[in-house]
Amino acid sequence: MVEWAVEDVAALASGGGTPPPLDATLVAIALALATTCALTGVPLSKKRGWRKTELSARSIAFQLVLTWECARFGGVVDPALNHVPILDAFALAFVPFAWQTITSTYIALATDDDKRAAFAVWLGTLGFGAQIFPAQRVLDVASVAALEAFRPGLPVIWAHGSFGLVWLLQWSTFGASLRARDVVSRDADYVSAFLLRPSLFWLLAFTLDVAARRPFTGLDDYITSALGAFLPP
Repeated sequence: MVEWAVEDVAALASGGGTPPPLDATLVAIALALATTCALTGVPLSKKRGWRKTELSARSIAFQLVLTWECARFGGVVDPALNHVPILDAFALAFVPFAWQTITSTYIALATDDDKRAAFAVWLGTLGFGAQIFPAQRVLDVASVAALEAFRPGLPVIWAHGSFGLVWLLQWSTFGASLRARDVVSRDADYVSAFLLRPSLFWLLAFTLDVAARRPFTGLDDYITSALGAFLPP
C-alpha cells in the first residue's frame, strides 16, 4: 500500500502519465495470506466464548465481500467476465453491514463494553460502504472491462481500496483481540491505533489514487455517479 501511494505521488509530481498497473499475482498472494489468517482465528476464538467466535465470523463475512471485489477489480479474475451469480450480487454487500449493525446494537444495549469504541467500529464499517456498495453495484450490472472503458483507472483504484479495507478490517480485529487480552490497556488506545490512524492512512492512499488516475471529471461527477456506481446503459 505504501508502494502504491509512492507511485501515485511520483505520477502527480511528474505532471503526466499514470502509475504502473496492479500486480495481480502479488494481490492474489496477499489476499490468500490475509484470508488464511482470518480463518485461523476461528478455532482459537472458540476457547474465548461465543462473542470472539462471532467477531471472527463477522470479520470473515466482510472479508469475503472485500476479497472478491479486490480479486475482480485487480485482475485476479478475468476482467471480461460479465457476471458471477451470488458473489457479484449487489445484495451480498448488505449482509456484513446488517450483521455489524445488529452486533453494535447488542454491544451498546446489553453489555458493559465501551460504547464509544463500539460506535467507532460501527461508524468505520459504514465508511467501508462508500467503496463497497458502488463497486458491488457495478459488478452486478457490468463487467470490469466495461468499467475500465468508461472510467479508466477506476478498477485499479477500487482494487487498491478494497485491498486496504481488508487490511483495515483485520488490523482492527487484531486490535480487538489485543484489547480483550489487556495487551492494549485502554479503549482510547485501541480506537487511535487500530481504527482512526489506519483509516486516515487508507483515506490518504485512496485520495492519492483518485488524484493520480483521475477517473472522475470532478467532485460533481463523483457525487452524481453515486461514487462511480452508475455506468451508461
